[in-house]
Amino acid sequence: MKSILTMAWTAEDPSAFDLAAKLARAFDARLVGLEPPSYGVMSMAWADAGMGAPIGGGLAEDAEERQRVAAVRQAFEQRATGLASEWRSADDSGPTAIGIIGRVYDLIVMPQPGPLPKMPESVFETALFDTGRPVLIVPPGYNGMVGKRILFAWNGSTESARAISLAMPVLSRAESIDVMSVDGAMVPGPTSAEIAQSLAAHGLKVTSQHVKPGTRSAGQTIVDTAVAGGADLIVKGAYTQSRLRQMIFGGMTRHLILNSPLPVLFSY
Repeated sequence: MKSILTMAWTAEDPSAFDLAAKLARAFDARLVGLEPPSYGVMSMAWADAGMGAPIGGGLAEDAEERQRVAAVRQAFEQRATGLASEWRSADDSGPTAIGIIGRVYDLIVMPQPGPLPKMPESVFETALFDTGRPVLIVPPGYNGMVGKRILFAWNGSTESARAISLAMPVLSRAESIDVMSVDGAMVPGPTSAEIAQSLAAHGLKVTSQHVKPGTRSAGQTIVDTAVAGGADLIVKGAYTQSRLRQMIFGGMTRHLILNSPLPVLFSY
């Protein structure tokens, strides 16, 4: 892994920058910060999609926007000191820019999305769906490192299988990997034990488990198991169920996107 693209939404939550800089140092990678979309550009994108701005969004004036972007850039530059780094101001700084620019980079590191003032989900989804690259989301206030103890959330799907390949630079450095599946949340495919055996053939230290969720959702079961096992990272292939279905009914991927207290590495 030799190139990392990162974005923060506000300077008040620089956790994505913190973790991206740590990973850049660990992998001797180039770090590039991308200017976040303005609220004005986001509101036009929402209008084009037939949506209004989010309730309570409080779209900022131009001067406030310039201050927000300047503060985000300063937060990036403080953390990139001593690294091969660059700040990139996208000509198209709308929600689609990261989907195009991100295709060049080995990893994209972003803040956990959610309702404003968090980063909008649409920006994360563009990175996930349009770049073909793994996207690491970082919850607010997270200040640790990732990759020592990894929980790999396996559900038998093509998306999960693809996540193995895209996450291999991180998996290959882990001290331990726990391949976990949740009862009732599998699709036809290999078991978690079979995936663990496959990873072990690469010389990795791997265990597996198949967990009954009880009354919990599959997503909460993954979070609980990761926290109880001392994991510092969850790896997940995203959206085996359709995104629309998950938005309406809930789902494992969306639960992790919005609620995980640990960083999650997603691929699609």
